[in-house]
Amino acid sequence: MKKPRILITCAQMQEELPVHRGRLEAAGFEVVSPELRGQQFSASDLAPMMTDVVGMIAGDDELSRAFFESSPDLRALVRWGIGMDSVDHGAAASHGVEVRNTPGVFGGEVADSAFAYVLLLARGHHLVDASVREGAWPKREGISLAGSTIGIVGLGDIGRAVAQRALGFGMTVVAFDPYAPTGTCPDGATMVPALDDLLPRSRFVVLTCPLTDETLHLIDSSALRSMRKDAFLVNVARGPVVDEAALAVALVEERLAGAGLDVFEVEPLPADSPLRRFDNVILGAHNGSNTRQGVERASARAVELLLEMVSPS
Repeated sequence: MKKPRILITCAQMQEELPVHRGRLEAAGFEVVSPELRGQQFSASDLAPMMTDVVGMIAGDDELSRAFFESSPDLRALVRWGIGMDSVDHGAAASHGVEVRNTPGVFGGEVADSAFAYVLLLARGHHLVDASVREGAWPKREGISLAGSTIGIVGLGDIGRAVAQRALGFGMTVVAFDPYAPTGTCPDGATMVPALDDLLPRSRFVVLTCPLTDETLHLIDSSALRSMRKDAFLVNVARGPVVDEAALAVALVEERLAGAGLDVFEVEPLPADSPLRRFDNVILGAHNGSNTRQGVERASARAVELLLEMVSPS
């Protein structure tokens, strides 16, 4: 008799699989972990793998209607990490697939990364480093964080962690999140009722919100025009929260002091992206959560959730 299968496609989870394989196999499952050669698996890549697969821990894969239609045995899907924008939730529901993610497992790690962008934009250490390596000895004037205003868009686990770090630096913290429960805003920070109340007053704007229909291109040309000319934009949320074409125009027209971008509308960042040409833009690689401790934490939680979902009650 064939064993039901568990498919692991998330690259970080695959790294942790030696720790968890025995537990999954002891629960009666065959564990399948295909080699990932690109950023993610497409729906067509996944289709031939899905026979007898009842549970899956996925990364940034294309979890579309076509995927669910090719997965007749699938009952449980854990999206490793936080983002759920790659999942067609309607298709999952219509095929009887329960979908979960692993929230709260690396808010601190992403907040640390967000603050790395804030610090580099404020002080330009990366530019000083490059100059010193070329033989120069620059005395670059920076910006003091204490007393500066930081606006945080999204007060989930990551946003709250960013706020706590900003308060530790002595910054004035304002936040916007129309869905945050009462009491979510950390002591010392101020919740504002609208994005238009946050953008004009913030020297640093940090995006930590999920990607939804409402947040798609939340930071568009209109939003960018409402920001201060000396403001910096940091995006550790999802790339499409920012209209990159509008951002490039704002940078060309010097209506923005700079940006730190860990995520992009298309990933990897295309070679012809205009964002590559700006010295005042720091480019990341959608890697803000990637620490050893964060990967261990998220992987353990993903396995716990999956076993809860697929094990007989």
